[in-house]
Amino acid sequence: MKKLALLSDLHLDVNEFTDTEIKVLVDTLQSQDVTDLHFAGDMSNDYKKITKPFFDKLSTVFDISHNLGNHDMVHLSEKEINAQDFSLKYFGDSLLIAFHGWYDYSLAKNYSYDNILAFKNNFYFDRKIQRKYNDPLTTKKSLHTLEKILQSLNFDGRIIIAMHFVPHKAFSISTTYKKFERFNAYLGSQAFHQLFTQYPQITDVVFGHAHHRISTQTIDGITYHSRPLGYTYEWQMVSDFLQDYPEYQIEEQYHLRKRYQAIRSLDNWQDYRAKNLSKEFLRSLSFFELPS
Repeated sequence: MKKLALLSDLHLDVNEFTDTEIKVLVDTLQSQDVTDLHFAGDMSNDYKKITKPFFDKLSTVFDISHNLGNHDMVHLSEKEINAQDFSLKYFGDSLLIAFHGWYDYSLAKNYSYDNILAFKNNFYFDRKIQRKYNDPLTTKKSLHTLEKILQSLNFDGRIIIAMHFVPHKAFSISTTYKKFERFNAYLGSQAFHQLFTQYPQITDVVFGHAHHRISTQTIDGITYHSRPLGYTYEWQMVSDFLQDYPEYQIEEQYHLRKRYQAIRSLDNWQDYRAKNLSKEFLRSLSFFELPS
């Protein structure tokens, strides 16, 4: 048997991971008897200088595969992005199909195309990425390629999908704050789910990007898994620490960045982080036991 683990939104650079944290990750995976490891995007903001050496290191221990997220695409050309898109990995009677995905603005409400595009070009992270086509067309091309792959498969077994972007509106951001609501435009597209439903062999989809861990949900017979690691200030560990050490709570506990800034330099936090990092990794991993 093989054991496949999937992880998204590691953000090695923003989370300031060193060899120490990477060793904790490796030890955690080995404790779970993982043989194959797939990264579903957003490993770092520099694929060539940070992510690729990281993959090379871990490939000595695990069979590594990946798809890119938007943060990984910075500094990459469209040709380089496409070269890493769409991969197939067979596990006996199961198949992992991995691809990047993209977004088409359809998950945002009450915003015009021009408004969404203007906000992206002026403020959103993805303004740093130079795609060949506009966002809706990039998404359409991704869907077309995936459909061609699915149609051409001579395979009767189970299919697991790994992608970075959000494939269903059920996982969009629900908020009363307008400035956050518009980010739904850049999350993904339900057109991916609509395509998945045409192929009953697709049983599971693993994705990330939104930095919201969700309880596993089944929609139209497809089970969705999203347990991104995300930025340190978003970790469950921070909430746990502040429950154990209430003296460090601030008035604006709802403000994730501020509450993290208040503790990040504390010796108590550093010790707590070291002791509980493995647990945080486990919270962000999706596992599948598959035949060889």
